[in-house]
Amino acid sequence: MSSSANTTVDTASLSPPQSRIIVFIILIILLIPSVICSLYLFYKFIQRPEMRRRDTNLVFICLIIINFLQATGELPLTLTFLYTNQAAILKPIFCQWWAFLSAILYGTGLWIMAMGSIERYLFIFHSHALKKYRIHFRSISLMICFILPICLYIFLVFLFPCTNHFIYIIFWCAAPCYMTQSFWQVFSWLIDNGIPMCIIVIVNIFLLTKVLCQKYRMQQINMWSKNARMLFQLMSVAILYAVCWLPFLVSGQIMSYTQDLSSTATMLYLEYFVYLPYISVTLCPFVCLFSLSKEIFRRQ
Repeated sequence: MSSSANTTVDTASLSPPQSRIIVFIILIILLIPSVICSLYLFYKFIQRPEMRRRDTNLVFICLIIINFLQATGELPLTLTFLYTNQAAILKPIFCQWWAFLSAILYGTGLWIMAMGSIERYLFIFHSHALKKYRIHFRSISLMICFILPICLYIFLVFLFPCTNHFIYIIFWCAAPCYMTQSFWQVFSWLIDNGIPMCIIVIVNIFLLTKVLCQKYRMQQINMWSKNARMLFQLMSVAILYAVCWLPFLVSGQIMSYTQDLSSTATMLYLEYFVYLPYISVTLCPFVCLFSLSKEIFRRQ
């Protein structure tokens, strides 16, 4: 089991306070409407059982729940850091729990979107096979989306055999000590971020291409319109994830390999890109509302 040691730093933060204030203002402006939008969506899913029971809406329900948990549970810790220029609680155990909570919520959200993209492809082109093996697919999805991130980060954050040296004026307290091990840093990045992000991008591009090609082959316009509607319903969320996550993931890997704190990519990562995933967290309810607008505002 890892031991922990805290490190206090009296020098200036790697991220200038001005940039943190800018990010704080943006996130606080987005947070309150985002929470209200999530609560409205919860109300609509409760009010309309047919929406709740529709298989294609399960991915939206899961995304809204995960993003709501992050917006109300983990994001306030980041806002406190941005406002005070230090971690909310100056204790090693807090830094561990902050890193753990962030990692599992981020990873779960990405994997839900990745498995939802695969499921949407099966809904459109292999609906009979999906109905036949739906229980198996959902069981595998549940294990990947929820159990995998939790088990991975229980080991890496709490049980990994190393000593933590937390710096309270750096985001996530400069991360748990497993991040200093190249293999585990790359492995956790691939499992939690890299692989699901690749699945999201590749599956949605492939799906878009196939649906557009289908338009020119099919004579049944109604069937194509239904498939296109199912595609673009999830595509809007996929675009949001890609725009917010790709700069964060790419610049983070550049920083980890160059180790050059003066490089432009590193400074952009530390000052801005590291907070970009929170944009997807706060905007996701609005995109889901837009995607489900026909169902939500349809008269009963």
